[in-house]
Amino acid sequence: MLDTTEIAIFAAVGLVFALGLVALCRWWGAPAQRIAAYALIALSFLYVGFAFRAEEPGAWVGFEMTGVAVFGTLAGMSIIGSPWWVIAGFALHPLFAIYFHYIGAASQFAPAPFVIANAAFDVATALFVAYAALRGARNKAPTPSATSAPQQRKLAGRSQHRSESRDTGGPA
Repeated sequence: MLDTTEIAIFAAVGLVFALGLVALCRWWGAPAQRIAAYALIALSFLYVGFAFRAEEPGAWVGFEMTGVAVFGTLAGMSIIGSPWWVIAGFALHPLFAIYFHYIGAASQFAPAPFVIANAAFDVATALFVAYAALRGARNKAPTPSATSAPQQRKLAGRSQHRSESRDTGGPA
């Protein structure tokens, strides 16, 4: 177990990595949910790599691959659907990491500093993706006047096109 100072230091390291993820999303211009989904999958696979250090790696690799399946499914669902799936994944992942890899039996092979940094990264990333999802939903919310004017222009253009095609003998 780590003492309070070490926990604070490694949590700060996790926050720095989360800021790196935010910078990466801004630099690439990619949706935050997509980059976060790939990060969640990568983090899950890192624990599989740590499981090879266990005394009986076969059972632990299977256990960690179950984690990859669960968190990979949440990540995949966010790539094709709602960003709230990856937010749920990042909200559940620190609980999984702390309970099994810091307190539980998997602490025999998972490095405690990594688990603490990972938990801080998970929480910060979940908050960032939630902020981006809420901000995107607010920016994309249609206003009644904004949607009716283009729709009326589109309908007017179609009816004008139909009247012109009838005058020239084209299909009605």
